[in-house]
Amino acid sequence: MSARPDRAGKDGPEGRILGIDLGTSNTYLFASRGGARPEAVVVPGVSDAAGSMATAVLYEDDAPILIGNMAESECYANPQPGRVLRTQFKPELAHGDAEALRWMTDFLRLLGEALPGGAPQADTRLYVGIPSLTRQDFSLNLGRCFSAAGWPAPVFVRESDAALISCLQSGALDIDDLERRAVILDFGGGTCDYTVLDGVDALANGGDPLYGGRLFDDLVFQVFCRRTPELARALEGSAYAYFFHWIECKTEKERFSRAMDGEEAGPGAPEAAASGEGVSLHAVWFDAAGTRRDAWVHGYTREDFIRDAENYTASPEMLAMLSQYAGRGGLSVPARDLLEGRSIGLVSWLRELLGGLEGRREVGRVLLTGGSSRWFFVRDMVEELFPAASCAMSRRTYEDIAYGLALYPVLAASRERVERLLKEQLPAFAAEAATAARALVEKSGRALARRCTRRMVERDIMPALEAAQGQGSTVAELEAAFERNIREDTALLDIVREKSDALRAELQRDLSLRFRAWLRENGVLLVPRFEVPAQAISADFFKGISVRLSRLDSLNIMRFTLTAVLPLLAATATAGAIAHTGEPVSTVLGGGVAFGGAWLLGRAAPGFLEKRKLPGFLLNESNRRKIVEKNSAYIEKALNEAFAEVQADISDGMERRLRHALESMLGRLSVLNQVRCQH
Repeated sequence: MSARPDRAGKDGPEGRILGIDLGTSNTYLFASRGGARPEAVVVPGVSDAAGSMATAVLYEDDAPILIGNMAESECYANPQPGRVLRTQFKPELAHGDAEALRWMTDFLRLLGEALPGGAPQADTRLYVGIPSLTRQDFSLNLGRCFSAAGWPAPVFVRESDAALISCLQSGALDIDDLERRAVILDFGGGTCDYTVLDGVDALANGGDPLYGGRLFDDLVFQVFCRRTPELARALEGSAYAYFFHWIECKTEKERFSRAMDGEEAGPGAPEAAASGEGVSLHAVWFDAAGTRRDAWVHGYTREDFIRDAENYTASPEMLAMLSQYAGRGGLSVPARDLLEGRSIGLVSWLRELLGGLEGRREVGRVLLTGGSSRWFFVRDMVEELFPAASCAMSRRTYEDIAYGLALYPVLAASRERVERLLKEQLPAFAAEAATAARALVEKSGRALARRCTRRMVERDIMPALEAAQGQGSTVAELEAAFERNIREDTALLDIVREKSDALRAELQRDLSLRFRAWLRENGVLLVPRFEVPAQAISADFFKGISVRLSRLDSLNIMRFTLTAVLPLLAATATAGAIAHTGEPVSTVLGGGVAFGGAWLLGRAAPGFLEKRKLPGFLLNESNRRKIVEKNSAYIEKALNEAFAEVQADISDGMERRLRHALESMLGRLSVLNQVRCQH
């Protein structure tokens, strides 16, 4: 039956929580206790160091003896009569296949025995992923397997919901993304599935149980065989054959995929891939005599891969692995061709899967999860087939579902506490956060004033003073030069825009960190990402500052120069001119006295001086430096005063806007109440 998420106690979920992603090819487990962040469960001898284990059971004389990675290794490293490896049985559960039910039960029983700390106790809260919109028979049959294996009764959560929860927590998605139609594409090692979501409601799902990363492992194996002709023959009868085919080739496949995606994949790999030179693949193998050999594929390019992928024929080993699907109805055309040994296009197969999705042009967000989703052609195809969508990828592509399952009850408890905190303590937090935000705006304004001042002085004022020295410019002409230079200095607005963008980012980062710290202080460990919307503040800041810069009368640079700077220089002008110019003494004295006398009148009536020429000696290098120094201090002070008005206007509404944003977040959090589970 359907139900809302479990309501945890006041202090959050207690006891152990296990999230299990039973993949067709690999299984992942994550555990949490007491509301703590989920961590991968590493099962010695069963999983690798990251917690990934093969969904496989090794039987000897019809008795299960090993599971996981050890089952695979032992089967092919130590083959014996009566030993059989059972894999790919998860999809069969929906059909109630008796053998598949037995294999899954044996897998779960041995897994429970191998878990650190022993089999799960009755109080363990178990969350298991199931495909979206799957037949109810699947969860009923899987529940019987857990019960028969001695596990507590599981709670089933849609795999798409688990991936969504994981990506909300990691930041790959935010709450606002749930308001858009989205597609979650889970491209894993064994299968490729998609779910179309409207909010958290699944509108449709689809996929193919035969299309997965294992096909590309086989493709890389065949590439090695073509480049090393003796490889296939020498592997016959070697205990290392399986390991090379499905482990070594998988490793090199993933390295090649990372290189094509521009990620780090070894020295020089991304550069070589970008230049078209390709990537060198290397794998170690042992022949039947146990002699170590090396296989190389030099200069394998993106074009080589596409050509090989579009002309793929399954190897005999791949066909043997998929033999249980042969003759079954309901298979796609590429799947039937694959099983019948015909050549197919692996990239085209994905296009066929996604291209028929109804309403794909209305999709606003595509979330990629599953290890195989890292292939470069996946993102390229998403951009082509979903032109209106933004594409995101979680950092936990392999473990998203298991992590989200273990996070499921923790997130429910966190959501309830966030709601309570916002209702009870929102005004106090908003006031504190607004005070911090105002301080950032003021700090940014002061830094902007300093930077604009430096720009005006270096680019707009000093060149005008230098030009006026030898031209006998009047005060009015110098004032016009100042005004013209500043008005034409478009870089000033670029500086304001750059600083505004930096302010917005800093506000978002600071307020979001404060919000999360406030939640942690109040006992909330996990919450979906929430960015405080500072765009409105940034836009106001840019607009206000830009207006102040465009109004030169607010600076009155020339009036300040006339009334405050030049009079100070006039008193020492004559002595300075005699000492530092080559002009005749009479000219210097006459000019200095006349200009000095006019200056006394000019201080009271600055307009009187506008048509007077400035003596050349008055604008010598020493005096220009003094003029610039005093103008710099004045301009910075004037800009700070002008900017302070903008900051005050912004600050008046900051707390109100912040409270509104957080109240809006509270409403959006309620969408998570729609996440469903089955008991």
